[in-house]
Amino acid sequence: MAATLGLQRLEAGLHQDTVSATDVAHFFEQAEPLDVDTLARDGMSRALDGLRHRQHVAHAFTSGSAAHFRDTDLPVRPYPQHGMNPEFQQTRHADRV
Repeated sequence: MAATLGLQRLEAGLHQDTVSATDVAHFFEQAEPLDVDTLARDGMSRALDGLRHRQHVAHAFTSGSAAHFRDTDLPVRPYPQHGMNPEFQQTRHADRV
């Protein structure tokens, strides 16, 4: 009985990640090399999410609604500005050892 309940919970988790045949056909019609790479690395559900997100962004650009995008919406990593270490001075010439 415990095994039946455990398998039922396992199957419930599997049904959430299912992808229909029409979704797969749509993916392969619209996919770019980056999407196929995502499919190979992360699976079909992540690749479909990326494709839908890219199409949503492309649709917003083609509809002329550029006001929806701000700098904070772009997927850019913040890089810290590295200051110079005052303890070490820059050499004036090449060290020919």
